[in-house]
Amino acid sequence: MPDGVSPIDWRSAMGCFPSGVTIVTTWDGGEPVGSTINAFCSVSLDPPLLLICLAHLNPIREGLERSRIFGVNILPEDGRPIAQRFAREPLADRFCEFPYRAARGGAPQLEAAPVFIDCALEAIHPGGDHVIAVGRGVRVEHTSAAAPLLYHRGQFPRFSPTG
Repeated sequence: MPDGVSPIDWRSAMGCFPSGVTIVTTWDGGEPVGSTINAFCSVSLDPPLLLICLAHLNPIREGLERSRIFGVNILPEDGRPIAQRFAREPLADRFCEFPYRAARGGAPQLEAAPVFIDCALEAIHPGGDHVIAVGRGVRVEHTSAAAPLLYHRGQFPRFSPTG
């Protein structure tokens, strides 16, 4: 068995598994901050727990740790421009074209997201060059049954369910 896997080989292997695309949002100093995240999954139904993974250098990490809340905005299939903006643009410019709202005490909710999960931060665990944040769902909102935005091998393929 080899001693290890290179980061390039690991990224290539992980890219073979398609994932959904989300924007994780929180507050930092009273300002909304958000980042594109595809490392997201359900952990538990009772209690309702999920996890997200954030790079140590992700600009929203410190705000999330201070505010102790975050939202997961599950993007619709036509949400590629949102995903790209929240992945690349300077932190201050990420919300400039995408309206959002916030429930009292909750995380910023992007109006374009057909599914939003408001979370209270339960725990943060080390995970290599990332942290694993576990959130307890405190509110869920479904605004449409839009197909999800997918990410696979560096691309955004179309969702095509089979019946």
